[in-house]
Amino acid sequence: MDEYCLYLRKSRIDLEAEANGQGDTLARHRADLLKLARKRGLNITGCYEEVRSGESIAERPEMQRLLNDVEAGRWTGVLVMEVERLARGNTTDQGVVADTFKYSDTKIVTPNKVYDPGDEFDEEYFEFGLFMSRREYKTINRRLQRGRRASLSEGKYIAGKATYGYERYKLSGEKGYSLRIIPEQAEIVRQIYDWYVNGELLPDGTLRPLGSYTIAKRLDARGIPSPTGGKWPPCTVKDILTNPTYIGKLRWSYRPTVKRMVDGELVKTRPVDRAVHLSDGRHEPILDEVLWHRAQLMLKNRSHAPVPKSTNIRNPLAGLLICSKCGRSMERRKFKHGRDTVACPNKDCNCKSSVLEEVEAGMLDSLRIWLSDYKIKLAQSQETISHTGPTAEQEITSLQRTLGTLQAQMDNLYNLVEQGVYSTDLFLQRSQALTARMAEVNQQIETTQAALTASRRIARNRFEIIPRIERVLALYPTLTDPREKNTILKEVLEKILYTKTTGSRWEASDMNLYVFPRVETDGEQL
Repeated sequence: MDEYCLYLRKSRIDLEAEANGQGDTLARHRADLLKLARKRGLNITGCYEEVRSGESIAERPEMQRLLNDVEAGRWTGVLVMEVERLARGNTTDQGVVADTFKYSDTKIVTPNKVYDPGDEFDEEYFEFGLFMSRREYKTINRRLQRGRRASLSEGKYIAGKATYGYERYKLSGEKGYSLRIIPEQAEIVRQIYDWYVNGELLPDGTLRPLGSYTIAKRLDARGIPSPTGGKWPPCTVKDILTNPTYIGKLRWSYRPTVKRMVDGELVKTRPVDRAVHLSDGRHEPILDEVLWHRAQLMLKNRSHAPVPKSTNIRNPLAGLLICSKCGRSMERRKFKHGRDTVACPNKDCNCKSSVLEEVEAGMLDSLRIWLSDYKIKLAQSQETISHTGPTAEQEITSLQRTLGTLQAQMDNLYNLVEQGVYSTDLFLQRSQALTARMAEVNQQIETTQAALTASRRIARNRFEIIPRIERVLALYPTLTDPREKNTILKEVLEKILYTKTTGSRWEASDMNLYVFPRVETDGEQL
């Protein structure tokens, strides 16, 4: 819930006017700003009253408190009669005020104008002394950015270097550029996606999935130059696998620089989790969207740390098979005249070892049983899931009605304070309580909506695991390379719990395996 505050300060002229009997300046300004807040529908939950005039920030304790709260991001905006009442003082003080409001993205609301310090036009009011020397640069940059955004909305390609698989060309009869497919490179892009999503075709007719490292080595082995003309690093392959340009989209503001004032210092960060802005491009896509989105899903699901290429994997269950008694990862043990086994490395654990081949067979059996049960339970759960939507939607509608009632109560507060029924302190107290309640209701709406969206997504994603596990069950017995087996298992399994208490060859084995497929749930066990 957006919250605003008032900043009231007397100037020397105000002090002289009060001495001449023209009334309390702060009371008059408070009333004017409350009327402005009501007109604009702003929630006032704080008030800073500077009872004395000061030349600098150091002489204005309420201004110091306000700047600390603004820097902390507490306020959406500050209501003040004039911007000069905030930015009074020397150039240093003006710069501190301007930067604090700018980098905290806090608006300044006056009766005449709403100033957004992050906006280039409004910023001129804070840095007017520097305006003339910076005007030419600001104007050029403003036009450039506006032009880039306009070109992007028109589907034009604004980057200086073309994405691999394309060449940049000048549009005929208009300004700007677009992309034209380079057939040879486009085939390489399609090959990369095919290898990653579908796998490499082996002589026996089976498919082996490849990661970005292996794909890079395959391309180098074929003598195909990378975008820079050298060898293919795995990160370049991954960049190609995540680039939406190949489905006809244009990406903007991929990793924007974010500036904030922290303890009076400007801190710049480039967060990687910001939302990416996509727009439709004019260029022809190289890939279909289904293949591209499958690649994104596989990239998301492959969260296991890869084993270094120099490590020669001999255990197809590496990183997956876990001892149920002590929680350690089971290890493969090689015997010179016998079959490989898997055993718990914990010497104090009494979990018994098993032949690796038997564990693999048991794992596949457990996975088949899980899949069979999962299909049955999934069919039974659909009826319950289908009723979740209407119930959540009704709850959201009820919460929105409650929010409307609270907003009406907030509007009534302004009537009461204007009529003199409420004092300013009582108004702020009631306003803070209503604002907190409105924020709580808004949070409930967001939480319920997120739960509804997640429930629908989970219901949809539950079906996607079925063909993936069926593919593993069909492909795994045909593979001989432990690394390849390990790779396809990690695409569908989180872990495998192993239990065994009998160790004699003359006793019947009581080995038990419990598989944990990589299926998204909402807490319901399927």
